[in-house]
Amino acid sequence: MKKVLMVGAGIGQLYLSKKVKERGDYLIAVTLPGNQPVIKIADKVYYQNVFDKEAVLKIAQEESVDAVVSDQNDRMMPTVAYVSEKMNLPGLRIDQVDSFCNKNRFRDLCDDLGIPVPPHLKVEAGSIPEKIPNLPFPRIVKPADSQSSLGVRKVWNEAECHMAIVEALEYSSSKTAIVESFFEGKEVAVEGFVYKGDYYHLGIGDRTYFDLENLFIPSQTIFPSCLDDVVVAKILDCEKRLAKHVNPEFAITHSEYLYNPDTQEICIVESALRGGGMYISSHLIPFYAGIDPADLLLDCATRKELDMPAIFGRKTESSSAYVSFYLPEGKIVDIKGLSELKELPGVKMLFLDDVKVGCKTTKISHKGQRMGPIIFAAKNRESLENTISELQSVLSITVDDTDGVSRGIIWS
Repeated sequence: MKKVLMVGAGIGQLYLSKKVKERGDYLIAVTLPGNQPVIKIADKVYYQNVFDKEAVLKIAQEESVDAVVSDQNDRMMPTVAYVSEKMNLPGLRIDQVDSFCNKNRFRDLCDDLGIPVPPHLKVEAGSIPEKIPNLPFPRIVKPADSQSSLGVRKVWNEAECHMAIVEALEYSSSKTAIVESFFEGKEVAVEGFVYKGDYYHLGIGDRTYFDLENLFIPSQTIFPSCLDDVVVAKILDCEKRLAKHVNPEFAITHSEYLYNPDTQEICIVESALRGGGMYISSHLIPFYAGIDPADLLLDCATRKELDMPAIFGRKTESSSAYVSFYLPEGKIVDIKGLSELKELPGVKMLFLDDVKVGCKTTKISHKGQRMGPIIFAAKNRESLENTISELQSVLSITVDDTDGVSRGIIWS
């Protein structure tokens, strides 16, 4: 039996925690107090600020843990790396995580490696410029170290840019923002695993966004992508170069790229040394590729040697997706089609327990306010897309909005 320390106890850590328990290992969770799902299955829970690295390290040392892990949340990874490095446990190191978690540092790294990123500028609290020359509009403004699209805005002039910087700084723990040129293109999610510095590709998925002014909130991610081979090759070359340079002992990787279909130019938007959220690494990749990144992560963290060519030689390629939606601001007054939805072929999981008649809904402003997701898997993308179309005709949720008007689900 291994002692495994899980940093965080939220929904992003639940699947990985269940894997620890399935292996017969001893699960210790460190979390802030609250209704966190991992608390219910952990063998032992410490209520501690997960961002207090020294306090978490002390717990890990006192428990003599064999491994420290987390997943699907950027903010947990610096603590994971800190404990791993200080205790000489297998895993990430502090400088490796720092180079990914801070958006300014990551873009500087990409510039050094010749990996395409938008022209960008670092802005710190107390030194907000009135104007930013040589950075064309529209621009994207975001916190240097946040998540869930909090504080991310598209701006069209200097006045909007200044207000967006002030907002972004409020969401940044380091009080740092990044301003960058807007890259026109379609987005894909790129999933992989790095083992001893070598990159192993798991899949690329097409991503769509809700049509929300100046907000960037994904509505769907579908595997596999429809990208052509030329663009895929460019993306994988970037992923391999990043892996070689940062050289983690092991890590799940999740990156987001934009590509221009007309020019076939690409641009990396984000990258992280953890699995993709919204159940991408825990559900979509196992359904699509037949490889579970959580198993690879836990094997490595508990010092098992992996035969990666053999593992990836068994990789499959089917199709998987998540679909989410949002509701107008108001109150849910009617829900139809849930039982029919559960019977649709390819529907694997529904995360709709919090969608109930009588519940109030708020105006959407960040990723965490999406409804769902609904998880799908099928033999091929055509079958999966047919099921998604059926879903959108079967499920009906009626909301009385703030003006008393009845409105329905917003899928796109």
